[in-house]
Amino acid sequence: MTPTNRIRLLVAAAAVVAAGVVAGVVLATRQDPAQPKALCARASAFVVPGVKSANVAAVRAAMRRPAKRAAQLLEPLAFAHPKDPVVQFNDARALLCAGFVPDAAQALRNAKAAGRDSYYEVASDNLLHPQFFGPGYPPFQYFGRDPLLIQGQLAQRNYHQRTAERLWARAARLHPDDADAQVAAAVGRFDMDDLSASFSRLGPLVRRFPQSQSVRFHLGLLLAWTGQRDLAVKEFRAAVALGPKSRFGKLANAFLSRLVTGGTNPPKR
Repeated sequence: MTPTNRIRLLVAAAAVVAAGVVAGVVLATRQDPAQPKALCARASAFVVPGVKSANVAAVRAAMRRPAKRAAQLLEPLAFAHPKDPVVQFNDARALLCAGFVPDAAQALRNAKAAGRDSYYEVASDNLLHPQFFGPGYPPFQYFGRDPLLIQGQLAQRNYHQRTAERLWARAARLHPDDADAQVAAAVGRFDMDDLSASFSRLGPLVRRFPQSQSVRFHLGLLLAWTGQRDLAVKEFRAAVALGPKSRFGKLANAFLSRLVTGGTNPPKR
């Protein structure tokens, strides 16, 4: 073996050992000396079609193993591929299943960032914030014909929230006096880690467009989605008062029937 090849072999071996050491140290130094109690036996692989990843086969193979073993296999892979949402999200699920909850939360944050504008972003946010409603984000409701608002609706329905945000922001710039466009731009900014991103834009629209059912309805929707029941009821009632027989009036009534009678989830969209 030539000196060059020997060096390459040693470097490759060192990299493998280092990855194993990282995984071993991470798993061996979990907060308490006692091993965490597994929350489930194993978690199945979750691979979203269309999301690029060179590690799908490795993820699927790891997730066939019991939860703790799956976590051991995925931790070095997640360390090596921080921008791969398939790896990050499944690593989080394995860690959560194995009982490593704080580490799973960090892995979900990694998956949310790596999976921006895909289902992984939304699913990670939902898992990080179980106190809020889900799955998904509050859907923008629109019954008009503006192509940008419609395209944004379709993007959001396919979990491309950031694409929807860009489309709705463009519509808001083009139509500064249109209540629907301004509401859409606010809803597009929704992020469970930063509720003010949407509420800071949506709240002032109540004063700017006092006769807009869309403003009242969507403010109620976001309040309901984030568990602010009493305020949501107030906004939905205001939306109904502006026209109980309209589409927004009927939608607001549907939410009120669940919220006032003790239902815990918004109606299905």
